Amino acid sequence: QVNWQFDAAQSRVTTQFSSASKTMEGAPTPPLLGLYPHHWHQNPTLNGKLLTSYDSLRGPIKLLAAHSFATTYTYNGFVPFWPGLKDPKQVNELNDVIKTDVRNARRMMLEIGVGPYWQGKGLQRITKLLDVVEQQGDKAARDQLLSILKTRIEQWFSGKDNKTYFHLDRTLGTVISYPEEYFSIEQMNDHHFHYGYWIRAMADIALRDPAWASDSQWGGMVNLLIADIATSERGRSDFPFVRNFDPYEGHSWASGVGLGAHGNNQESSSEAINAWAGLIQWGEITGNTQLRDLGLYLYTTEIEAIHHYWFDSHGIVFPKAYKNAEVSMLFGGKYAHNTWWIDEPRQIKGINLLPITTASLYLGRAPEHVRRSVATLGPETAVFASRGKYANPPDIWQDIFAKYLALAEPEQGFASWKRWGSFELGDTRTHALHWLYSLQNFGTPDFSVTANTTFYSVFKNKKGEKTYLVFNAGKTDLQVRFSDGKTMLVKPGALLSET
Repeated sequence: QVNWQFDAAQSRVTTQFSSASKTMEGAPTPPLLGLYPHHWHQNPTLNGKLLTSYDSLRGPIKLLAAHSFATTYTYNGFVPFWPGLKDPKQVNELNDVIKTDVRNARRMMLEIGVGPYWQGKGLQRITKLLDVVEQQGDKAARDQLLSILKTRIEQWFSGKDNKTYFHLDRTLGTVISYPEEYFSIEQMNDHHFHYGYWIRAMADIALRDPAWASDSQWGGMVNLLIADIATSERGRSDFPFVRNFDPYEGHSWASGVGLGAHGNNQESSSEAINAWAGLIQWGEITGNTQLRDLGLYLYTTEIEAIHHYWFDSHGIVFPKAYKNAEVSMLFGGKYAHNTWWIDEPRQIKGINLLPITTASLYLGRAPEHVRRSVATLGPETAVFASRGKYANPPDIWQDIFAKYLALAEPEQGFASWKRWGSFELGDTRTHALHWLYSLQNFGTPDFSVTANTTFYSVFKNKKGEKTYLVFNAGKTDLQVRFSDGKTMLVKPGALLSET
């Protein structure tokens, strides 16, 4: 059985794994537990206790003779949005892009597909646009975006539209949504991907209009979607315990049936992270500490699994025969460097990056991996072209890769971005440009510093100057202390930035 606890003062999540066994013959002895790399790597509580190990698809499995063990992971924080730009040149360029995106916002809210995945992506796309517009001081545009978001969400949540709606199916024991996308009903696939976008978008709106997002209005539907993908209650008759998450593997699974030849699978680990960030934000905003802590457990644990099993950031998992920089599809019984829909290199890499938001800083935790992965994009594209295949458009998702590279090299990331190039349909040029300029101003994430609050981020530039961000979702002043001694007093509902 798994249990978790968040230590806010240290910004750490400790997870306890406990087993129950019965010795059937001879003297009582503890069981042998096989620990995955994300259990034993950099875990000082296991020093001198591990026995032999054996190779597996997930790297060395090390044996522990015990009834229980614990892991402790650092939560490095995120803030719901970043502050507005101040530099006049940056502001002028950003304002030009904002005008175009705000004008096209209604269309951009639903460009491909009409089901819950693409609609959810469209909603979050616009809330991330709204973040930037609001921080740049355009309250009229913000209110315009809020209005179209609410109208679309009410259409789905009300149950009055016979073409697009959610439905609680007690026979299946799940929330399903119409029209179906990617076998989300037939095979119950991808619920955490789909519903994660809705939860995150609703959490963004709740920052601005808590009454509209309250349980008595539209927030009740958010709680239902959360319960579907990740209820923390065991033994419920309606939903299973953390449905999409595998507590021992440390990551989510996407298939609802898991009947493939190589077991279950998960492709877009980054969309799973997006869902757990939504749980953190929704729990913090609504004052539900238990839900926030569940989100923190899922978020920090899946990040550890990603850096081991998707990226092999520590160099202890992938066998020498595996030549790719990352895994794009992780199965129970194999690794794959592909996607479900295409074998084009840019999308193979990008599916485990998107959506890149303020909760995506974990992607920069291993800057050498970022550089290596981006560097292999050109050669892989050349091989793809040698087979007579080409990306359409040729620079597809160029904004995603610019934002990704900027987490390690802000100047190079910005230089690689094309203002009028292609952009991923879960993002906008406004959000990408704001991200790239912000990292130029802040520097890269500083994961050595933590804080005693939920919403924080720390950056460090090449001069050694740090930028501290804190958002206060509460109703009283918040005194924040960082692990390096920095303190900040943040007013209710405010984002504070200090360099």
